[in-house]
Amino acid sequence: MTVRVGVIGAGWIGKEHIRRLAHTVTGARVTAVTDIDPARAEEAAAPVGARVLPDGAAVVAADDVDAVLVTSWGPTHAGHVLAAIAAGKPVFCEKPLATTAEDCLRIVEAEQAHGRRLVQVGFMRHYDAGYRQMKEVIDSGRIGTPLIVRTHGVQPHQEGAGGRSPVRPRASSIAASQPSTGPAVTNPLPAPAS
Repeated sequence: MTVRVGVIGAGWIGKEHIRRLAHTVTGARVTAVTDIDPARAEEAAAPVGARVLPDGAAVVAADDVDAVLVTSWGPTHAGHVLAAIAAGKPVFCEKPLATTAEDCLRIVEAEQAHGRRLVQVGFMRHYDAGYRQMKEVIDSGRIGTPLIVRTHGVQPHQEGAGGRSPVRPRASSIAASQPSTGPAVTNPLPAPAS
């Protein structure tokens, strides 16, 4: 079975999802794409043979779309996710799910009323190797109880990564309460290679 995916938003992350669906994920095919910029939608859709639709509502309503991927501008997410739920279509939404707590609650309530899980949010950093390493350091108790963690990552399209390198977080500092010595600031992760 092939899951036919409609993509709402064809910016960098939308194009990256389209690339992964076309070349990495088995059993999926992008069939429809929309973007506020029709030329950008065409640029994203053409390489995978998808058609361009005028807006998110058309993507959600399309008969050749089984699941929806939302990568548009944050304030548009709630409307697209709610429309997908109303249509009974699974939806993957990039961060943020919504820009207000009220809209997040509306989404949760709509999904619950539908009676099955349909929504997944693209909050995947906990799968990245650097974040898992940081969690191991924290879980070991070596630095005490974390009070605050400051990180930043390098996306594949930044700093000359050429689109091939995975995202790698850099832990700038972790403020933790040391069990015996009180507050401390440490950098338990090695700096990434330049």
